[in-house]
Parts: sequence; structure tokens; C-alpha cells
Amino acid sequence: MDHYSDGPRHFTVEKGPGRTVIFLRELFREVDIGIHNHEIGQPQKLRFDIEVSIPGSDPPKSDKITEVVNYEYLLESVEDSINGSRLSLLESLGSIILDRLMIPLQVSEASVKITKMDVLEGDAKFGCEMTRKR
Repeated sequence: MDHYSDGPRHFTVEKGPGRTVIFLRELFREVDIGIHNHEIGQPQKLRFDIEVSIPGSDPPKSDKITEVVNYEYLLESVEDSINGSRLSLLESLGSIILDRLMIPLQVSEASVKITKMDVLEGDAKFGCEMTRKR
């Protein structure tokens, strides 16, 4: 198994009620991003791996989506961020995504990993990984 496919793993487990992690892995999108002249106006294939941590691991009170953090918001956080104004830096995009990921008050920690898939020859990749805690 490719170690990359496991996605971010920054959260620590402490004694207590546990935690719930929801994630979105291996999301690929074409995004116009970069600082170099040859990158501007030329969308690049980016890979997004997202995780959020929610304190507690008790079962929901009922089997309804309103009882949990709906993981579809992970996709919406990425889509809304890449459809905004053009950015030059992965760090800027990552920060905007983290802002959106931290909106639900239940979320205590979020992590985003963004990788430029086609920049280097061979199997090497450039990218940025960021984590934010409440």
C-alpha cells in the first residue's frame, strides 16, 4: 500500500471519550494556481486529502444526518475554496480550506494536504500540508 494514500495523520489520541475522524481522500481537481508565468492560466492537477477530528466517539442519538457532522461539507470546503479568486500559493489555498473546515463548532482539529501531481518528472511531488486546532 502506498503510504501517501493514508492521508493526514496528525491527531493524537488522549485518554477520555475518544474522537471521531471524518475524511476526504484522493480528491483530484484541476486548479489555476502557482507563482510562475508558465503556471498562470494553466490549471494544474491537485490532490486534496482532508481530515477533521471531532471529540467523542459515542454513537449518534439517532440514525439521522443531523446528529453528526455531515462529511459532505469536506467536499464543499474544497470546491468553494478553489472556485474563489485565483491564488498563487498552496499555503493560501490550504488556509482558506482550513477556515471552512473549522466552521462546525464540533470540529476540534482539521488537516489539509494539497499535492501538485504533475510538476516534477517521475514520482516526486511538491505539496503543502497544514493543520489547525481550536
